[in-house]
Amino acid sequence: MMKKPIFERILLEAQNEAQTLLAETKDEAKRQLNEGKSKIMSRNTEELDAAIARHKGRVKYFAERQEKGLDTYREQVRQELVASVFDEVLIKLQKLEGRDLCAFITHLVAKEDVKGNEVIHVSKQNYAKYLAALSTRKNPDELDLLNKAKPGYAFTLSKEKTHIEEGFLLSGKAFDLIFDFKEIVRGYQRTNEQRIYNELFKDE
Repeated sequence: MMKKPIFERILLEAQNEAQTLLAETKDEAKRQLNEGKSKIMSRNTEELDAAIARHKGRVKYFAERQEKGLDTYREQVRQELVASVFDEVLIKLQKLEGRDLCAFITHLVAKEDVKGNEVIHVSKQNYAKYLAALSTRKNPDELDLLNKAKPGYAFTLSKEKTHIEEGFLLSGKAFDLIFDFKEIVRGYQRTNEQRIYNELFKDE
């Protein structure tokens, strides 16, 4: 077999060398690319893990805050519900009239050390209601429905203005007694609020 000329052999070797070098370069590039990808993936995974950890912390923080907020809101709602019980009591007292109003006034007065000749002062808007509840004769000087509750009672009703919007002022020579329905309910609330709270929410 005849040998190829030297320049052809050199060219062929150069081509083979080039192909080998090209193949090695591709392998190296692929290796580096894979290594780079691995590093990137590793770094990204670390960053992702760190981000997840951070967000887990934030989620926990916000969950705790939300839970605390929910507890606070729940307690606020409970307190408002309890307060609404006393608001309803006040509204019912404000709406009392006729026999019921007379009975309530009699009950309040009976608990006090009064002479029985004191003057009852009420707000202008409630005057007619109190007169109708306390007197069959519609006479402010003859409160027969109230005065029959106890011998010696001779209460009268005054048209003079008073600062009490709901309730009445019992005015005597020695002292005045204030029966402000709002204050009566507040006092009852201070005494009974915890008991009513426990009663309302004992099954929760």
